[in-house]
Amino acid sequence: MRLPRLLPRRRDPHTALITGVKAAVRGGNTARIRKELLTRRTQVGLNLSQANEMALIINARVDDTVSHDEASSRLVTLAETMSSPSVKATTWFTLENLSRTIGCFRASHGFTRRGLDALALSENPVERMLSAIHWRDLDAASATWPSLESLDSAVARDAGHYLWLWSGGRSGQAQWSNDSPWSEALEQKNIILLGPAPTSLNRRAITQDTLVGRVLMQDVTSWDGQKDPLGGQCDLVWVSRETRNWIRDNDAWHLLEPFAAVSFRVDRANQEWPELNSENYRPAHNPSTLMVGGSSPNMMPLMMWDVLKVEGVSLTVGGTTFFASQTAYTDTNRRFKHTLGRPTDETGSTGELFERCPTFARHNVTENLSLVANLAHSGAIAVDDDCRRVVELDIVDYLTELDELYGVERR
Repeated sequence: MRLPRLLPRRRDPHTALITGVKAAVRGGNTARIRKELLTRRTQVGLNLSQANEMALIINARVDDTVSHDEASSRLVTLAETMSSPSVKATTWFTLENLSRTIGCFRASHGFTRRGLDALALSENPVERMLSAIHWRDLDAASATWPSLESLDSAVARDAGHYLWLWSGGRSGQAQWSNDSPWSEALEQKNIILLGPAPTSLNRRAITQDTLVGRVLMQDVTSWDGQKDPLGGQCDLVWVSRETRNWIRDNDAWHLLEPFAAVSFRVDRANQEWPELNSENYRPAHNPSTLMVGGSSPNMMPLMMWDVLKVEGVSLTVGGTTFFASQTAYTDTNRRFKHTLGRPTDETGSTGELFERCPTFARHNVTENLSLVANLAHSGAIAVDDDCRRVVELDIVDYLTELDELYGVERR
């Protein structure tokens, strides 16, 4: 049984639609899918025909009455028939999200590119900067920066820091962490962030001044020294909300004692977590301001950003393919989903219908990939061979791989 998630009381209509449809898809409730779309259609910028077609496509994939190819073809046609300067970026990104919720990743790109193009034409420099970041266009981002640098806002500061990293200091403005203990622990160190996927890294990558960071997950709180490519070393851990809740509910705080620093993902500035008052617990710097339309960073891009807020670090990222591989989680990195009472497989799934696709949609896999790919391409970070293959992919080829691994099988 899936436990309900606590959600903010007030949500914009786009988020409300996406959340409602996602829950209905996972529950196989086609009547609710249609109701959500038809009820909220005007609020999200869809006419009756467009909302009805979207509902028919989603329901047909949930019922498995049309193939993945046919659903994708219909989504591409929908994007083409809707194409107009009057359609807002938020509408395009809502349809992108809904397409990915049913595993039509490549087809979703028709909505993505129209949304990013709409942002590029915006009078708002923040929106133009986000478009440039996710089009992976450093020249456009640098050209936008003069219009943004005078703004006193979190997104302007984060965009400036990201651009400074991306451009090698030629544009933007560095904004280093004011978390002194964190900076002191990491500065002038070689940092390896190792995700749960296979990696080409091995123990030879570790030097005397290397710190290894990983994602702490439910029932994955240590790593076997014989099986692990880095010999089980872990100095820094990052904890998601789900894992934090599991630790809290089981009063398992002792599991965090072996690590030099424990960084918690905190998604809202006003979120109160009493444990953050502990000496070596801290909130991680979160790059959510650099994502479009309420998308949420995965743990690896969040960890990368958190580390790169410290001056003088050298960063290598490994063990992540952004799910574009048969094995997203090695056998020593598979969590047990306590909320469902079932273990996960190599994809991170417990076997539920469309379990991974809605998660990829909410986190926005392409935006997460772009945040890392831009810095890997520019040399700001190093990546292992498996990650390098993915960041070098054309975005459509990447989405095609997700189709084959997750969408066709309705995972």
